[in-house]
Amino acid sequence: MTTNPNTPREDRSEPTRLYLLLLALAVILLTVAGLVYVTYQHPALADPLGVGGTAAAVLVAGLGFAVTRR
Repeated sequence: MTTNPNTPREDRSEPTRLYLLLLALAVILLTVAGLVYVTYQHPALADPLGVGGTAAAVLVAGLGFAVTRR
């Protein structure tokens, strides 16, 4: 039996995108938790970590915007 090339294929990338999004969220949460712990243990690092966190937030927002436009 031959298959019709005009029939739509099932999109298998949707679950993969969801898993990658959840994995990225888990990595971000673990990183933030680690930074909070380091800042709590070493208060002198609060300002540099704040600047780094702000830069990371801008990069994550830009990445989210790029993914949604795709």
